[in-house]
Amino acid sequence: MERGRSALLIGALAFALCAAAIGPAAYGAVPTVATATIAIGGVSTRVLTNDQGMTLYYLDTDTPARSTCTGGCASIWPPLLSSEVPSTEPSLPGKLAVVKTANGSQVSYNGHLLYIYSGDTGPHQSNGQGLAGKWWVAKVDLKPGSSSAAGSPAKPATPGTYDKGGY
Repeated sequence: MERGRSALLIGALAFALCAAAIGPAAYGAVPTVATATIAIGGVSTRVLTNDQGMTLYYLDTDTPARSTCTGGCASIWPPLLSSEVPSTEPSLPGKLAVVKTANGSQVSYNGHLLYIYSGDTGPHQSNGQGLAGKWWVAKVDLKPGSSSAAGSPAKPATPGTYDKGGY
């Protein structure tokens, strides 16, 4: 009887430790949105990052309330999801919010839904900048409004962007 209770206790403890390790990511815990200064096209730029330092992006075909990146697109461009408005270390000039989209409760900044690019393999990279002429790094000074109307830089002519997960 004592041996069975010990095995049950050990199993419960192991489960709790595993859940604690993956829990925040798996269950939509509240992330932190931070900032970093990275080089984009040779220019130092302040951008938004997640709490692991990964650069955040927006898609200029989204609207403030509707994601156009779902399904296979969302596997390449995972949306930044949160159960509530994220905390932020520095004060930001814009507004963070959480919007119900087809992806779940997605974080937005100044009306632009936020994503991470799977092609960025480490913090502070911007490999998704300009992909397919519609993916852009979320800069700290991103203008409010619909994603397709505000804040989009001049679209660079980058050949072959569609074969890089540009959706």
